[in-house]
Amino acid sequence: MKPLLRSSVFILFLLVLFSTVNLPSIWALEPGTVPNSTSATPKNSENFPVFSEDRTLKGENAREDVYFEIGRGRKVLPGSFVDIEFGHATTLLSKTSTLTLLIDDTPVGSVLLDNSNKEKAHLRADIANYLTNPGYRKLSLITHMVISDNACPDPNNPANWLTVSKNSSIHLNVGKNYANADLTWYPSPFFEKGSQQPLQSILVVPDEIEQVEFTAAARMVQFFSAQASASRINIPIYAESDLTDTILRENNTIWIGQTGHWKERGQAIEDAYRKQADPALQGQGFIGVGQSPWNPELNGLVITGKEEKLNNAVSILTNESLYAQLLGQTTSIPASLKKTEALNPFKQGSPYTVTLEKIGYSNLSIGGMQQASTTINYNLPAYADIENGARLTLAFKHSKSIDLGNSVIAVKLNGIPVDSHRLSEATSDSGLLEIDFTQDSIGASRRLEIEVTFQFANLTQNKQQEACVDPNLIGNWAVIDNSSSLTYTPVERKSFNLQSIPYSFVVNNRWNQATFLFPDKIGTKELNIAMTAVGIIGRSAQDNTDLTMAKVSAAGLKDLLRDRNVLYIGTGKDIPDFMNGFADSSVQFKGDQMTSLAKNVELLSNLQSRSAVIQLSRSPLNENKTLLLMAATSPDRISSISDVLTSPVESGKISGKFVAIDSLNKVHEFAEEPVPLKANAKPKSNQVRDFLTGRDQFELNGVVFIIAFIGMLAVIAGVIWLTLKRK
Repeated sequence: MKPLLRSSVFILFLLVLFSTVNLPSIWALEPGTVPNSTSATPKNSENFPVFSEDRTLKGENAREDVYFEIGRGRKVLPGSFVDIEFGHATTLLSKTSTLTLLIDDTPVGSVLLDNSNKEKAHLRADIANYLTNPGYRKLSLITHMVISDNACPDPNNPANWLTVSKNSSIHLNVGKNYANADLTWYPSPFFEKGSQQPLQSILVVPDEIEQVEFTAAARMVQFFSAQASASRINIPIYAESDLTDTILRENNTIWIGQTGHWKERGQAIEDAYRKQADPALQGQGFIGVGQSPWNPELNGLVITGKEEKLNNAVSILTNESLYAQLLGQTTSIPASLKKTEALNPFKQGSPYTVTLEKIGYSNLSIGGMQQASTTINYNLPAYADIENGARLTLAFKHSKSIDLGNSVIAVKLNGIPVDSHRLSEATSDSGLLEIDFTQDSIGASRRLEIEVTFQFANLTQNKQQEACVDPNLIGNWAVIDNSSSLTYTPVERKSFNLQSIPYSFVVNNRWNQATFLFPDKIGTKELNIAMTAVGIIGRSAQDNTDLTMAKVSAAGLKDLLRDRNVLYIGTGKDIPDFMNGFADSSVQFKGDQMTSLAKNVELLSNLQSRSAVIQLSRSPLNENKTLLLMAATSPDRISSISDVLTSPVESGKISGKFVAIDSLNKVHEFAEEPVPLKANAKPKSNQVRDFLTGRDQFELNGVVFIIAFIGMLAVIAGVIWLTLKRK
């Protein structure tokens, strides 16, 4: 009897043990971007960091190129210079080791590398005379480093190194490229391309902003943000009544509003600029530029008109082919413009091909070394995932003067080798390489870094010379054609967290049923957050038709928002009840306090008050829509949200379902709760048999497990009953 009971209990134990084995959950977090912030005050000097971190150049010969831009409305003045802080290996031969600086491939300064400059040394060169034209310019750092007088030195000796400090900078003194601002120079002086602080103006809208004015301001912000794609701009926008004379005396201004909707200051500048316009424009909408009435050294831009005229004015000012036609200080606004269709790059579920040219690359020329490489970067659209891998089609050509049979092309994806091939006579004129990237090699990364390396072998007369081949033969070259492409099938994005933004608010370059929800009184702080978010989320948006605004007191608010992706901006006290503490929310506001609803997340007192939150969740009105909550415990903490969104450090911490912002504007992030993987069910008729016989190892689903468990108990009970009965 006892052995039978022990065996029965053991069977039950094994059954329970096996039924509770589960696969581990995996939750991949993507790295956040690190933006730069800006202000509206014009600057007469700029300091550009050459590198964001210390950069080490290695090998006998090395080169680093850095690009910067000078806007067409600016000119570089005397006193501009480049300052390189560097250090190098003490083993270098001073008589032959050098560091050289070039601007657009023209040498501007060189220095021998010796013991006098081995640590924290500086090479400074005046560059004003080399930057006489606007546009993109190139700074190059070239090193030649030798550690031995041997006839055949090792070009890859690890002792050949020089480090350029992150403190290195390009200092530009800049001035206006014109005597008086007019529409010919737009977007200067209000926006200066290439500047560390590109937006050099404040924006002003009327009090009680209306939908057409909100849309117009949003389109201007998106235009400016797209021009400074490497930055996140904290948009300085004001409601008219929040302006002071001090603010107006210190800033260029852009006034965006309907005719007749301005109060005292807005009406004053509109009237002043209207006087310089054609008399036929009296009483009509117009675009005007002129001196600021508050400071003649600064400028104002007035964009005014009724409804469609205001929209058309903004269409002109956000389309280079149109604003490049503007002349003088004022212009009329046409009654109609041709509609511009927003680009729709691909359809989900269908193969999509993007060329290097579409991404922004020209033909990539590399060489001059035994081994030369270049990296192609491609970011997946925020609203798409890749499920079944991708294919790289690489078109290239290369030198014929190399040892073709021993020269190689190799490709890495995100640092992992994926393919390599020998070069040949055929590939020298028209090489074509097709490489399949598996889904495993892509992984969860949303940034594809494709590194292409050419290793050139050179023909030599005998083996003794082979080790002494000049590593810098001019015959070592290759060109990657910008018709090269990447093909993949995009599918709807599955991850749902703050890293997935701008999805689902912007999809296929269009605002996607998005509504900004405000308190009843929309002030400068709320506008600042809204437009800063518009610039970040809507940078790529080319269609604002589906971007709207609403107030919390709007009649039928639930019905109004039911089919919308909502972005709430305000305090916790103003949040509608149905948006506060609902099932999918991680936080709840009570008065001026914020508490956590998230499992295993406790907010201490310093985060419960004088704090703010950024949270992405499902909409409480529609599980297929989203809600982005940008709320503060009190009005004085609202501005912290836009500060964090554009902070170079804190913005990189915005991840997961929600983050909290403390009184010091520090972001606190919290780990997301893992989502268990769903088990793939097998045919129900075979589950018990396969489990018991061991033919197929898988986890039983709930229903079958219960049936099997009850059946097993019945068998055991029957055996026990028969045993007892026989006794």
